[in-house]
Amino acid sequence: MFRIISNTISVGFFLAIRQIARTSKWTTVLIVFIMMLTFFNLVATSGFLVGIVEGASRSFREQWTGDLFITNRNEKNYIERTNDIISLLSSFPQIQSYSPRITAGASIEANWWQKRTEEDANIVSNQIAGIIPSVEDQTTGLSKAIVEGEWLKDDDARGIVLGSGYLAKYSRVADLVSLLRDVGPGTVVRVTVSGKSPVVTNPGPDAVPPETTTNSVAVSQDFIVRGIIDSKVQFVSSRAYILDSELKKMIGKSDGDVSEIAIVMKDGIDPYVVKTPLINNGFSKYAQINTSSEGSPEFLVNIKLFFSIIGTILGSVSVVVALITIFIIIYINALTRRRQIGIMKGIGVTNFAIEFSYICQAVFYVLIGSGIALVIIFAGLKPYLDANPIDTPFATIVLVAEPASVATKFLLVMLISTLAGYLPARLIVKRNTLNAILGRN
Repeated sequence: MFRIISNTISVGFFLAIRQIARTSKWTTVLIVFIMMLTFFNLVATSGFLVGIVEGASRSFREQWTGDLFITNRNEKNYIERTNDIISLLSSFPQIQSYSPRITAGASIEANWWQKRTEEDANIVSNQIAGIIPSVEDQTTGLSKAIVEGEWLKDDDARGIVLGSGYLAKYSRVADLVSLLRDVGPGTVVRVTVSGKSPVVTNPGPDAVPPETTTNSVAVSQDFIVRGIIDSKVQFVSSRAYILDSELKKMIGKSDGDVSEIAIVMKDGIDPYVVKTPLINNGFSKYAQINTSSEGSPEFLVNIKLFFSIIGTILGSVSVVVALITIFIIIYINALTRRRQIGIMKGIGVTNFAIEFSYICQAVFYVLIGSGIALVIIFAGLKPYLDANPIDTPFATIVLVAEPASVATKFLLVMLISTLAGYLPARLIVKRNTLNAILGRN
């Protein structure tokens, strides 16, 4: 039985080779080209759609969160026991760099001396971050995002870098929101934050010692704009940056607790190597500890899922087109050879051997076409776009083509091509042998 099946397959394979060899070269090239475009479309459509979100996620990781992001818990303003956390981080050789940040709400005003009425006010409220410039740049490379002026220096106590989200000239909706006008490198701006001042109260003669509380007061200080930073990461471009020592003075903060710590791992190191010990040491009680993927904004996760679904739908249309194309090609091929098929049946070639020969032809076209598409994607397009992402207002777009996902799509196309090769051959082969030999319908 096994020998009969083996002989049948061998005969079918031989017939497929003979038919492919005798087919016009231009016809073969055209069919392979169609299969190549079909598979390329199947992979690239979803790959580019998901790549939009992947590019945005990559920017978030590189310019904001790092590989591991530690932030204050919702009920707290700062990360408690920051000094202990930083001390533990310093002991990990797997960490390339980390940047602690202090954040606060702030209003920034320009040209305040020219204000005559409230309508003349040139002021905007947003978030300000206190950083160590050299450490921040080593971790997130924000100096590369400077579009005007220069990045802060570690000893520049009077300098400030503004995110483009503060400025009207970088906004597409400047008329709808209040943003700073006529501000650039060299402009003096006034930063106002909510600071603390101690208040001593004495509720009565028996109160010993007097009780001390703190009141919130507005603290203002003038800074010189050193540079403008423009990033596709909204959290980066909607901040202003000054030295952490200056922000601490303004908000009246004397301890070492910070608001955020962005951590970058060395190449190939899993961030869980650091996250797990932090959690085991109980620091999750005082801070939220997330990897870059866990800390991604929810809208990015939802958009990625949506684009993935859309890509699958569009790719499915390509698969259906490929099915119809192969079906028509194989059917016409078998129909024009129905006399030869009748003669082969008459001399004892089994129906399955003939059907298998057409299945082999369909698989051949898909294998060659898909193989060329894979070479173009993985040896050319993907490496190029990884090095040179497509720049768009929303994000830098890359091509996402995970080997496991591509392999699944390849197997799907192979399965469909097998079915598309078998069905038309079956329709022709099952016809009456004598009628086929004589060319009757």
